Amino acid sequence: MATHITQLNNVAMKGSLTSIRSNIWKMSVITAANEALFLIPVLVPFFQENGLTLKEVFLLQSIFALSLMVLEIPSGYLSDCWGRKPTMLVGSVVGVIGALLYALSTSFWGFFVGEVLLAVMVSFYSGTKEAILYDTLLELGEESSYRRCLGQQQFAGLSSQAVASIIGGLLTLIALRATVWATSIPFLIGLLVVFFLEEPKRHKLQETRHVKAIWEITTHALVKNVPLRSIVILHAIISSLTLTLVWFTQPYQEMAGLPLILFGVTHAAIMIMTGFASKLVHRLENQADDRLLLIAIAVIVTTSYLALGFMTSLWGIALLFLGRVMWGFLTPLTSDLVNRMTTSEVRATVLSIRSFVSSLLFGIASPFIGYLADVLTLNQAILATGFVSGVVLTIVFVRMTSVWKQVPK
Repeated sequence: MATHITQLNNVAMKGSLTSIRSNIWKMSVITAANEALFLIPVLVPFFQENGLTLKEVFLLQSIFALSLMVLEIPSGYLSDCWGRKPTMLVGSVVGVIGALLYALSTSFWGFFVGEVLLAVMVSFYSGTKEAILYDTLLELGEESSYRRCLGQQQFAGLSSQAVASIIGGLLTLIALRATVWATSIPFLIGLLVVFFLEEPKRHKLQETRHVKAIWEITTHALVKNVPLRSIVILHAIISSLTLTLVWFTQPYQEMAGLPLILFGVTHAAIMIMTGFASKLVHRLENQADDRLLLIAIAVIVTTSYLALGFMTSLWGIALLFLGRVMWGFLTPLTSDLVNRMTTSEVRATVLSIRSFVSSLLFGIASPFIGYLADVLTLNQAILATGFVSGVVLTIVFVRMTSVWKQVPK
C-alpha cells in the first residue's frame, strides 16, 4: 500500500514538474507574439506621414520611457505580491487596447495615449517575464541554465520580430498603417497563451506597508548594495545607447539612400543577429569573465557611435548592426547577474528597478538627443551622443573598481 502511494506521489510530482516546465516554451511563444512588431522598421516614416517631426518622434519615445519609469517598480512589486500570471494578464489586455488605439490614431495626442497604454503592457511584463522564468527553473532545480533559457526566449522574440519586419516592409506597398493593424494580431495571441501559464512555487512577498517596502527594496538595490547598483547603472547606460541607435537607424538609412522597402530587411537582419547573440551568450560564461564582457560590450557600442559620426554611407549600416546587436549579449548577462544577486520574494521588483533606471535615463536623454538631431546634422548628433556616453561609461567602470571582486563571475 505504501509503495503504491509513493508511486502515485511520484507520478503526481512528475506531472507537476512537466506542467511547470511548459512555462519555458510558453514564455518563448508569448515573447515571440509580443515582439512581432510589423510597424517597427517603418515607424519613423509612419509618424512623419501623420505630420510628426523627428523632435516629436523622440518626444513620444521619451513619454513611453517616462511612463515605464513611473510604472516599472510598482508593477514589479505587484508581481512579487500578487503573482506572475495575473500581472502578465493585466499587461496583455492593456497592450491589446493600446495597439488598437495606435492603429486608429492620426495625431500626436492619439499616439501619446497609445504610447502610455503600451508602456503599461511593457512595464507589467518587465521583471515579471524574467522572474517567472527564473522561479520556474528554481522549482525544477535547473537555475544554472537560466542564461541559456533566457537567450532562447530572446532569440524567439527577435526572430519573430525579424520575420514581422520583412512582412512589415512588404505591407508598406499597401499602406504604412497596415503595419500597425497587423501588429495587434500577435498581441491577441500572446494574451491567449498567458492564460495557460503555471504560477511557479516561490516565497511571496508578505508585506502590508507597500510604499515602505518598495522604498526599502529600491534603496537596497540602488544605494546599499553597491555591486548590484553598478550592474543596474551599466545596464541602463548601454541599453539606452542601443535603444537610441534603433531610433537613429531609420533616419540614417534614409540619409544613406536605402530604399524604404528594404527597411524591413535590414531590421530583420539586425534582429536575427541580436537573437543569435542572446542565444550564444551563455557559451561565453566559461570562456570569459562576465565583468570583462561588460567592458567589451560598452567599448563596442560607443565605438560604433563615434565611427557613425564620421560616416554617411550604406557601409555605416553595418556599424548600426554592430552597436544594436550588443543588446543581445547585454540583457541575458545583466539579468543573470541581477537574479544571482537577489532573492525570489523581491526578484521581480529588483529586475523592474533595473528597467526603471534604464527608462529614466532614456526618458531624460531622448528629448535632448532629438533636439540635437533637429539643430545639428544626424552625424553630429550621433557623434555627440557617443562621446558623452563614452565619458560617462569610463567614469562608471573606474568607480566600480572598489567592488569589482564582489560582482559574480
